[in-house]
Amino acid sequence: MILYERSLKGSLIAICLFLIMSILQLAICISAHRPVAFIVMFSFLIGVFSILAFVILYDMIQKDPGIVRCKVMFTEEYRIHIQKPNGKILKLRVSAEQYKQYQVDQTLELLIAKRSDALLAIYKVEEAEKVSEEIHL
Repeated sequence: MILYERSLKGSLIAICLFLIMSILQLAICISAHRPVAFIVMFSFLIGVFSILAFVILYDMIQKDPGIVRCKVMFTEEYRIHIQKPNGKILKLRVSAEQYKQYQVDQTLELLIAKRSDALLAIYKVEEAEKVSEEIHL
């Protein structure tokens, strides 16, 4: 099992920092009587970053990921290529230690956040069955 929830938290932190910087820039533009184009641009950015932060925060609070079963097509230099059930190929970058765990034609389960479509975890099918048995006990 590989967890990717840290990357979701990192994205939320980065978006919050961009949101704060946009608010500060908007305040500076208003107080310095800058052209209206700057005020409109920073207002737009505040709206975009607010929506992104809300979506990611909602995904982190809800904890209702979608489960997708995939098959490993091939691996190359710390990247695994996975075929989704709809036939599309998804490329996932993994660390050097985890790279060697995956073989061709191995079945994996991906936990994907519903709203932000972010990868939360990778389970091998055997591990996923053990986790589901522990939950039901």
